[in-house]
Amino acid sequence: MRVKAAVEAVLFASGKPMRAREIADVVGADVREVRKALKELIEEYCDEGHGVEVVRVGQRYVMQVKSGYLEYAYRVGRRQLSDEELRVLAVIAYYQPIKQSEVRLMFNTSRVYDHIEKLKTMGLIYTRRVGRSLELRTTKKFNEYFGIDASKPEEVKRWFEEKMKGGESDA
Repeated sequence: MRVKAAVEAVLFASGKPMRAREIADVVGADVREVRKALKELIEEYCDEGHGVEVVRVGQRYVMQVKSGYLEYAYRVGRRQLSDEELRVLAVIAYYQPIKQSEVRLMFNTSRVYDHIEKLKTMGLIYTRRVGRSLELRTTKKFNEYFGIDASKPEEVKRWFEEKMKGGESDA
């Protein structure tokens, strides 16, 4: 068995970030071999000739569409979030911690509450009662879902700022 090919297949099929140990268990290989294969895959998919990439997010690895090719993937893929839900999530991620009432004012629609509830159900945000409102923040799952290697809100904000400047890298 070619460990690298097996690791690649697992990442492709999983659709979610996985730890090296989890991948090793699935493919029946030593975790050191899996880590070596992951490193090689990251380097291989870094090449501009690929529309996907393998990235490390915290202690997990994921295969995802490179940001420069998302528009094509969106045309055929099933999206879990609508454009409006994505905008609400982006505002929460960028301005976190932010009160739910502030998000409601920014969008001027009561549907924001439905969007927030869906994002909560998906595990992308969490809420905490602050006075009469709820404070909203993103979760670790949010970072994994979008392939953001960040552990602090200010790192997420910097990631957004880099994307907005066009300073994005497909590596």
